[in-house]
Amino acid sequence: MVTDIEAKDIKRLLLRVYRRYQSGAITEAQAYKETYLLNSVLKAIELTNIEERLNSIECILKESNE
Repeated sequence: MVTDIEAKDIKRLLLRVYRRYQSGAITEAQAYKETYLLNSVLKAIELTNIEERLNSIECILKESNE
């Protein structure tokens, strides 16, 4: 079963990358790559949330004008 990833999930994964980097389990280059990807996913989540909220507002405004 596939579930939606939320911003809190990305936060948890970013903290995991940080801890792995601090402990020496991964290199700086690997941490950078993982962080870059996770931040890209986070941005997509944020934009999707904003888009959904904007669509809701537009629908409400449209209904009130009819």
